[in-house]
Amino acid sequence: MNSELLQKIKPPAGAWLPGPRTLLRLTGADRIRFLNGQVTQDLKKLQPGHAVRAAIITAKGRLEADTRIAATADALLLETDLSLRESIRSRLEKFIVADDVAIEDLSESFHLAHIPGLNQPPSRSPAKSLSFQCARFRESGLDLWTSSPSDWKPDVAPLKEWEPLRIARGLPLWSVDVGPDTLPPEAGFETDAISSTKGCYIGQEVISRLRSVGHVNRHLCVLGTDQSLSSPSGDCTSQDGTVLGKITSSTPLDHHSGCIALAMIKREQAQPGNSVLAGGAVWTILRHA
Repeated sequence: MNSELLQKIKPPAGAWLPGPRTLLRLTGADRIRFLNGQVTQDLKKLQPGHAVRAAIITAKGRLEADTRIAATADALLLETDLSLRESIRSRLEKFIVADDVAIEDLSESFHLAHIPGLNQPPSRSPAKSLSFQCARFRESGLDLWTSSPSDWKPDVAPLKEWEPLRIARGLPLWSVDVGPDTLPPEAGFETDAISSTKGCYIGQEVISRLRSVGHVNRHLCVLGTDQSLSSPSGDCTSQDGTVLGKITSSTPLDHHSGCIALAMIKREQAQPGNSVLAGGAVWTILRHA
């Protein structure tokens, strides 16, 4: 299997409905300055009606959340994995001192649908919905937030049909492919979630040091095999059995033979074109996430 196959994997027909998500709304005159100091992306460049990917990290550079942040004329909306609902709100509130910022939890009030290829809401979407242009799968698309699932019934593609696109584009799932022990550069966040020009934010020194004088010790990689496997997982090894990493996500390819997967691989072996063994199959490293 070669890397050219990854570009042939396109969004399925229908919307992506991920289920419940954490959704926090930040209001107040200091909201942009405040949140800009908390995340890796430059929110001063974010225009109303658009959303960007950003990471929240610790002072030691470890991931706390993989987020999408959207802007309206008077608020910022931060969305992330539902399991992080309490911890991320607490993290943000801890740093509010004399800032004119208020945080409201909308996690139970709005529901997310992502529609690939659109830049305007569908004509039949609810009037009170919120929409944002968002390259959520590293391709153009629209995030639509509605107040009730019954307000709008789009054509929906099952989540399993989105897995080939997510994995091919190198997008990790929280607590599956990445977690609190992950450094963002290990998992490809510099592609679309980290600004190299913005001012200070928590953890910036670590990211800057890794970028300028250091390197990470492992990389999240996209792997491919021509063998058809049901649910490959487990360690990735060399021919002599040395453990090189671990498969974290995998999916069969319905329209092509074989499977693709995400795996965290040691830096020395994580070069495109190298081969590893996992789940009884030979896998080729197609690219870094």
